[in-house]
Amino acid sequence: MTLIRGADVPLLVPGIRNVAKSLSSFGERFTQIFNHSQRGFNRQPLHFLMNSKNSGTSKLEKLSPVKRRAFTVIMISSPFVFIVLVELALRVFGYGVDVRLFKRQVIWGQVYYQMNPDVTYRYFATSPFKPSTDPVYFQMPKPRNVYRIFCLGESTSAGYPYWFNGAFPAYLLTRLKTIFPSKKIELINLSLTATSSYAALDIARELPSYQPDLVIYYGGHNEFYGALGIASNQSVSSFRFITELYLYLIHFRIFQLVQNMTHGMLTLVGGQKNSLQRGTEMEQVARGHLVPFASRLYEAAYRNFKNNLDAMRSIFGAKRIPFIVGTQVSNLRDQPPFVSGHSPDLSNSEKIEFSNYFSRGIRLQSLGKWDSAAAAFVSAVHIDSTYADAHYRLAQCLDTTGQKLQALKEYTIARNYDELRFRTDSNFNNLIRSIANNKYCFVADVVKALKAASPDSLVGYNYIWEHLHPNSRGAFLIAKCYADVMMKHGILASRKQWASSDTVSDSELWSKRYVTKIDERMAEYSVKWLKSGWPFKNQNPHLSPVSPRDTLNWIAEQAVAGKVSWVQAHTLAIYYFLKRNNIAEVADIYRSLLAESPLDISLHSELADAYIREGLFKNAEEAMLNSVHIHPTYNSFMKLGDIMMRMSSPDSALGFYEKGYDFAQSTEERLRGGMAISYAYARAGHLLAAKSTIVKVLQEFPNFQPAQRLLQDIEAIMLQSSNEKMDHSKGP
Repeated sequence: MTLIRGADVPLLVPGIRNVAKSLSSFGERFTQIFNHSQRGFNRQPLHFLMNSKNSGTSKLEKLSPVKRRAFTVIMISSPFVFIVLVELALRVFGYGVDVRLFKRQVIWGQVYYQMNPDVTYRYFATSPFKPSTDPVYFQMPKPRNVYRIFCLGESTSAGYPYWFNGAFPAYLLTRLKTIFPSKKIELINLSLTATSSYAALDIARELPSYQPDLVIYYGGHNEFYGALGIASNQSVSSFRFITELYLYLIHFRIFQLVQNMTHGMLTLVGGQKNSLQRGTEMEQVARGHLVPFASRLYEAAYRNFKNNLDAMRSIFGAKRIPFIVGTQVSNLRDQPPFVSGHSPDLSNSEKIEFSNYFSRGIRLQSLGKWDSAAAAFVSAVHIDSTYADAHYRLAQCLDTTGQKLQALKEYTIARNYDELRFRTDSNFNNLIRSIANNKYCFVADVVKALKAASPDSLVGYNYIWEHLHPNSRGAFLIAKCYADVMMKHGILASRKQWASSDTVSDSELWSKRYVTKIDERMAEYSVKWLKSGWPFKNQNPHLSPVSPRDTLNWIAEQAVAGKVSWVQAHTLAIYYFLKRNNIAEVADIYRSLLAESPLDISLHSELADAYIREGLFKNAEEAMLNSVHIHPTYNSFMKLGDIMMRMSSPDSALGFYEKGYDFAQSTEERLRGGMAISYAYARAGHLLAAKSTIVKVLQEFPNFQPAQRLLQDIEAIMLQSSNEKMDHSKGP
C-alpha cells in the first residue's frame, strides 16, 4: 500500500473532480430509473415505508408529489453520497494507491509526464511482483513538430532480459532518428512485464488524450498467464465484463480498501501468503494451470484476445491514429514443449500403444538412428496427434536428416499443442494478421521476418534467448520489421521520403545500439537464473554465487538478484572500465544511461569527460551542447570553453566562457571565469582585451597570484610583440 505524502494534498482538488466524474455515470443511471418510475409513484403509494399495523393515513401519502419525489431521491442517493464521502476521506488521509497512468514532474522549470510506477497496482494489486516502468519523460501539450510514438506490450517490448535500453522499441527509435535526423521523434515505452492484452487495452483507452501520432503493440504471449489472463493466478474472473468492471473500480480507494481487507482475511484464514511467492514470475502467475488445445479455457482466452484487439483498433481508428500490431515470434527449434498431454478421447489400449511407439522413438533417437526414430514418432502421433513432445521429437529427426520444411511444420504443431501456454500459437498469430485494415490498423509480421532471417526458416537460439524473449539481434530485427511497415504505409514520412532517406546500413544502425557489455552479461545471467527454475526445471531457481573477483559477472549477479539497481550496476561497470582505461566502453555505458535519463545533465557532463579522455573533442562538444540545451549552467559553459580551447578554437571558447561568467555566483567561479576569458583572449591574439580582463580580475582580487602571473605573461608577450615590430620597422 502506498500512502500519499502531505506534499500531495494539493492533488485532492482534481481528485475530487475525478471522483465526481467517475460517479456521474451512476447518477445518470439513477436518473433513468427515476424517470421511468415516476408514474408508478403517482399511482401507488410506497407501502413498504408504511407501518402495516396503522390503519391511519400515512404521512408520506399526505406529502405533495414534489416532496415525495425529493424524499425518494434522498433515500436512493444516500448510499452514493456516503460512498463519495468515504472515498474523499480515504484520499485526504492518504490511504490507497494513486493508479493514474502518468505522473507529473517539474524538471529544470519544465513540466514533464512520466509513466506512474504505481500504475502496475491495477494489474498486480495482490501480487508480490511489480514490473518496472520505463522512466522516459514527455511534455504536454506536445511540443511543436514532435512525432510521438507510444508502445504497448509485455516483457519482450519491455526489453527482458535486458532493461528498456535493450528492447526493440529502443532499436526502433534509434533507427528512426538515424534515418530522419531532422525530425523530432520520441518513443514512450508503456510495456509491462507479465501483463495480458487486458492491460494494453486498459492503457490504450487513455492514450488519445496524450496526442500520439502512432501506437505500436507487441503482445499475445501472455494471454493465458499474464495479469488478468484467464488461466493466470492473477485472474479476476473468467467473465470479461467482471474484469472490465474491476479495472474501472480499482481507481477508487474505497474499492482498494475492500480488496485489501478481503485479501488479508483470505491470507490469514487460508494460509495463501507464500503459495505464490516462490520462484520466477512465470511460476507465480502460471503454476498449476494447464490449457489443452481447443479447450474451454483456450477458446475463452482466444475470444478475450480478439475482443481486446478489436477494442484497441476501434479506439485508435476513431481518432485516426495509426496502430501497428506485431505477430508473436517464439523459439520453435530449440525449445521443447513444457507440458504434453494426451487427447481426452484416447482409450487405455491406445495409450499403451502410443507409449510403446514413443518410447521406441526416444531410444532410437538416442542412438542416432534418426530415420527409424522418425518412423516410430509418426506412428505415435497417428495414435495421438495432440501429444506435443511426440511432434517435437519428430521435428528434430526431420531437421537432422535435412527435411527442413516438414521439420518446421512439426515444430510448429509441437508449440501449438504445448499445454503450458507461454508461447503464442498459430491461431493467435493468424488472429493478429486478420485485424489489419491497412487504413489505420497495420500488422508487422515479426514471425515472417525472423523466419526469413533464420537458416531454413527455423527460429531458435539464433534470435531467441529461451522460449520467446529475443536477444539483441532478435530485437534489432523486430524493430526493423516495424520500421518496414511504417515505410510501406507512409507513416511518419511519405513513401517517397522513406525511399530517399532509408539509406543507412544495418551495420551502422547496429553500432548505434545502447546495449553494452554489462547489459549483455546481465541478460545472460537473467536467462540462466530463469532457466534454472520452473518450468524449465522442477525446482526453485538457483545459481552458484559468483566471486567478486569476476567483476563483471559479479555485477550482473548482484543486479539480477535485486541487490543493485540497473543504474548502480552500470555505475559499477564504469569504475571497472575506467580502471582498465577502456574509455570507449565507458562512453557506451554513459550513452546507455542517457537513453533512459536524457534530462540528467550530470550524465551529459560525465559522458563529455569520457570523450575528452579519448580525445574525441567533437563528441564531447555535442554532449555538452545537449546539456546546455536541457539546462544551462556555469559549469556546462565553462566545460564547453575548455573543449574549444583543446580544439584550438579560442574565439569559440570566448563565447562559452563569457556565457558561463554570467552564471558565476561564488568568488571561485568569478575568478575562474575571468582567468579563462583573459587566457582565451590571449590565445586568440587579442592581447589588449586579455590584459584589460585580467586587470579587472586583479582589481577585485588583488592578491590572487595566478592572476598576477597571467598578467605578467600577457605583458611579456605584448612587450615581445612590440620589440619584434620595432625590429621589423628598422629593416635589415
